[in-house]
Amino acid sequence: MMGFGLAIGVVFPLFITLLGVPKEYTLTRTFFIACISAGLIAGFVNYFIARKVVGKRLQNLSNVGLQMRTLAETMRDAGSEQANQDFDFEKTFTGDLSGKLGCHINIDSDDEFGESAKAFNFLAETLSRTITAERAARSFTTMLATDLDLAPLAEKAIQKLILYTNSSSGLLAVIDQGKLKIAANDGLLEPEEILQSFQVAHVIRTNKKQIITTPDTTEAVTIDHRAGKTPAEYVLVYPIVYKNISLGVIVLASENEYDQEILGRLDLLSMGLGLALNNSLTHGHMRELATLDPLTEIYNRGFGVQRLHEEYIRSVRNHSPLGLIIFDIDDFKAINDTYGHLSGDKVLINIVNSAKKVLREGDILVRYGGEEFLAVLPGASLADVGIVGDRIRRAISDLAIKAGEDIMKVTISLGGVSHPELNASNEETLVHQADVSLYRAKNSGKDKIELHVC
Repeated sequence: MMGFGLAIGVVFPLFITLLGVPKEYTLTRTFFIACISAGLIAGFVNYFIARKVVGKRLQNLSNVGLQMRTLAETMRDAGSEQANQDFDFEKTFTGDLSGKLGCHINIDSDDEFGESAKAFNFLAETLSRTITAERAARSFTTMLATDLDLAPLAEKAIQKLILYTNSSSGLLAVIDQGKLKIAANDGLLEPEEILQSFQVAHVIRTNKKQIITTPDTTEAVTIDHRAGKTPAEYVLVYPIVYKNISLGVIVLASENEYDQEILGRLDLLSMGLGLALNNSLTHGHMRELATLDPLTEIYNRGFGVQRLHEEYIRSVRNHSPLGLIIFDIDDFKAINDTYGHLSGDKVLINIVNSAKKVLREGDILVRYGGEEFLAVLPGASLADVGIVGDRIRRAISDLAIKAGEDIMKVTISLGGVSHPELNASNEETLVHQADVSLYRAKNSGKDKIELHVC
């Protein structure tokens, strides 16, 4: 700027001489000094203005650019524990981190600098939202990975989804054994009616989300009308998909419209949710296989013995009675030899179904051996054991099981015991004494129950 002002001061006398001004006025030392001085002053003023106005803005751009790099590098380190402590993603998921970290330019004009500042701020906000959303999705997925049990996983997921989508209420349902079942519900009224709506069925069938604008928030509680504790104008039905297989559905209700940013956010979160739900459902099925007898679908011996131990400990701690019945099918080998093993399996299934109808809620039925079963009766005295055991015996003796053209009749023998009437030091003693009573019933004519009396 100063050099440019000096050059102007030197050239100006020559220029005005060419325009016809007499040389005696222009080509003098005094006039040259005056022109050069004026040029230097103008250059200094221009330099001062440029430094104070343009330079300051350029410096702001440079500083904020460095802040943007810091923001990107800090947030990119998704595995950093320190980064997780620095950012609360639940609070910032719907916000903008750029301003909080200094990556923002104040817009003080409508000129090119103002437009540049607007463009820069938009870029900073977009980068901030994108990285923050990605980071929050990772945090969400990590949180879900800590639970394999469906119930706590679904509860955590629906709470976060309501928070991240600015919803007022919602539910998460999964498809289990061909049926849509509610895994978690937070605030939605009449959730079963919602799951039966045609909109939910359509979303599951097509794997495409659907937004319903409720026509009247004061009528019956369905997905078409009111969908929450507070009136909801909008209902979002979103499929949960893993490898193109429908696992369930999310239903969210809100007083505000679901915009593209929220829908994009949900798209990002749903990928981790689909994987977590698939793992949970697989884990649940594997655990069922590990605990249930595949033929009768009651507890197998290993898990049944564990449940008996738990009930015995609870009985001792609470000073409450615990009943135990062991029963065995009379002459089961003859049934297999006469009618075949498939008919024998049919007998086992029918006996289990009949026994389950007699047992009380909370009682435990276990396949203890090939044709031997164990019934654990919490809270049952010896008299209660006798009553329940005789009901099981009569229900099974009334069975008429088809085997081709023949009708099979089956009887059982039972042995029963109760703690603390039998002051057993452990559950194995209970099982042993019930087994002794069972063989006493076998040896005294079968089709009867014998109780261990101290």
